[in-house]
Amino acid sequence: MSTNAPIPPDHPNRQAIMDEVHARPVEIVPEACRVRRLVLVMPGEPGAMQRAFERFAAFRRTAGIELPQTGTRQYSFVTPERAITWEFHTEFVTVTWRAASDDRQSWPDDIGLDAIGEGMLISAMRIDVIADVTVPERLLPSFNLASLCLSDIETGKAQVVTDFTPDGDRFTRFEFAAGGLTTLRRSILLRRLLEIETYRNMALLGLPLARSASHDLREMETELSAVIGNLSDATTPKGAQTVLDALHRLSVRSGQLSERLGYRFAAGRAYGEVLRTRLAGLREAGTNKGSTLTHYIGNRVDPGLATCAAIEQRLAVLSSKIERAIGLLNVRISVDMQVQNAALLDNIAQTSRSQFLLQRTVEGLSTIAISYYLLGIVSYLLAGPLTQLHWDKTMALSIAAPFVVLVVWLMARSVRRAHDIK
Repeated sequence: MSTNAPIPPDHPNRQAIMDEVHARPVEIVPEACRVRRLVLVMPGEPGAMQRAFERFAAFRRTAGIELPQTGTRQYSFVTPERAITWEFHTEFVTVTWRAASDDRQSWPDDIGLDAIGEGMLISAMRIDVIADVTVPERLLPSFNLASLCLSDIETGKAQVVTDFTPDGDRFTRFEFAAGGLTTLRRSILLRRLLEIETYRNMALLGLPLARSASHDLREMETELSAVIGNLSDATTPKGAQTVLDALHRLSVRSGQLSERLGYRFAAGRAYGEVLRTRLAGLREAGTNKGSTLTHYIGNRVDPGLATCAAIEQRLAVLSSKIERAIGLLNVRISVDMQVQNAALLDNIAQTSRSQFLLQRTVEGLSTIAISYYLLGIVSYLLAGPLTQLHWDKTMALSIAAPFVVLVVWLMARSVRRAHDIK
């Protein structure tokens, strides 16, 4: 059916959003197989993930496969014995491969492990998918009873067991009895189990950092308490500057610690949310043997995440206290400066008044002195004429004296006004 209505253009991110829906498709697995996964954390430096992809692309290039540069984050390929998938996440890479149930090679040489480069192993797991509906009793004694987790999943249609204990090859072993599931549900739940173990380890990656930062944080809290206690004693400019320097050092240290921990704690919270979602998707039910994955993991992961959150909160409170102390000290310094400025202005005013009075005194004395000398000159100038006219010299000078003083005073005043205008 044709239409003349205008077709709106696509949003610039529409294709990226559509691609995200299919970014990591579920891989269909047979009813019996052995699946292994490695989780490798890449360095936090810029370009580390790109270098990992380039090494993987070079590995595939040796097999005659050129990887497309389309931003795809999941790449799958097969060898005669295995089906392998590489996934590139924000800060880690997973290498997952599926083989026959009797495959015993934990570190095969045909899956591209040489391309890992500077990646560091944070998790390794092995899931044996078996066709039984429940985990056979004969397999249970091979697990550690103290940490045994055995639970029904998917409303009793399948079972999973593990003890979260690495074997000699550093792999954590799961047994997944999926005989009661359809092929699609078996594949989906297998992926969830892989993601649960992946995100369990990634979520706790910040816990060692939180524990190591606790000592530094306690030192800064103690030092800040001492600085705040001495805040009232900072009554001199030198004392105030000493306290301000101490607060500045604490501010720098807390900022550096926050910068080092901020991303890791935020990522841990995000991984924890994904982990809870994946556990809920299992639809677990307990058995009379061991714990459930949700209960066991929750008892370990939740306290770890709570520890990270507590350290993050303490760090935020510390930074807030430092800022408040700096604000109080700045107010104190500002008030002291205002008092000093007021005293200085008062002193300047008093000095100016003294100078003004002194200037007036000097002007008066100068007027008298100039008038005296000027009268002396006038007396010499009038001596001859007064004698010829037979006038009294003393009387003439007495009459001239007020006029001379007035003229000198007017001249001095005129000079002062000229200087004031300038």
